Amino acid sequence: MKVIGLIGLIGSGKDTMGDYIAKRHGYKMIVMGDIVRELAKELGRELTRDNLQLTQKEYSKKYGNEFFVRKVIGKIQKNSYTKVVVNGIRRPEDASVLKQEYKNDMLIIRLDAKPETRFKRLKKRNRVSDPKTLGEFLRQEENEYKYFDYKETFKYTDVVIDAGKGLIAVQKQIDELLKKKGVRLKKRA
Repeated sequence: MKVIGLIGLIGSGKDTMGDYIAKRHGYKMIVMGDIVRELAKELGRELTRDNLQLTQKEYSKKYGNEFFVRKVIGKIQKNSYTKVVVNGIRRPEDASVLKQEYKNDMLIIRLDAKPETRFKRLKKRNRVSDPKTLGEFLRQEENEYKYFDYKETFKYTDVVIDAGKGLIAVQKQIDELLKKKGVRLKKRA
């Protein structure tokens, strides 16, 4: 697989699994949210979830819903990456454009876990923009689900992995999946 895309709701383990795939399997990682964060910083905005969504809305309205995924593809091409994890696919356009660009060299993995499990993970990572209560978390998730049209985005998923089973179990599922797809494991240090 040349490009592996990660989809998942808030706290599903995209960062952890993206890092794992990058280190264990020799992939470069591009985090779509980092592109939004860079633009928000340039605009002098505090990096809250609301400000990041506002930034994303503004750029999408001005340049189209494919703006951020086109930035990702540009980065892949500019750097001549041969193996890339695209972390944080959210919109249907993100998934469809990547699938069109990379065809059979594209695999989209959806990470899934119960809301309570994902909320506990957010509390542990303690980002400024993360919700502080389960109720706030669920409201934020509902808003993002609608805003990003996750129902449509999830249709592009090739494989769903239960990311609530624990780190080692999820890593094992990832390893087995990639091995089936012909990806060689890097030697452990």
